[in-house]
Amino acid sequence: MKDYWVKHSQFANIQEMLLDSNAEAISDNELPEILSFLPSFKSKRVLELGAGIGRFTRVLAMQAEHVAAVDFIEKFIEKNRELNGDLDNIEFLHGDATKISFPKRTFDIIFSNWLLMYLNDTEIFELVENSLKFLKVGGYCFLRESCFHSSGTLFKD
Repeated sequence: MKDYWVKHSQFANIQEMLLDSNAEAISDNELPEILSFLPSFKSKRVLELGAGIGRFTRVLAMQAEHVAAVDFIEKFIEKNRELNGDLDNIEFLHGDATKISFPKRTFDIIFSNWLLMYLNDTEIFELVENSLKFLKVGGYCFLRESCFHSSGTLFKD
């Protein structure tokens, strides 16, 4: 899977992130809806898994106390840093979301959008198991997938 994403991250843009030539319209349409499902993240510590180029990072960081943005594609996390590095409450982490480590009960909210579909069953189990360890008591874990339409118009190889 990593080889695929390395190959398709040459420009580190939203079209590559969403694998769709209509990515801006898709993002503009779905971003408010997705965020509406989250509890308030004001003054919260947020772990963003599969952060990519930062489609949600800035929005989360504008209210959160701290955002740890994680992605396993270095070019995506570099682009995220370029776009959002002016905010001092974001920690940009290049790493595998299934293997990262944080102290127990570090985060109030764990957020992921369109990550699980790229993982095998074992990796999903590891991700969920670890995420629950990192989540504070009473915290909120949001793992979203969407399959209501065909996945993308780009890179069908």
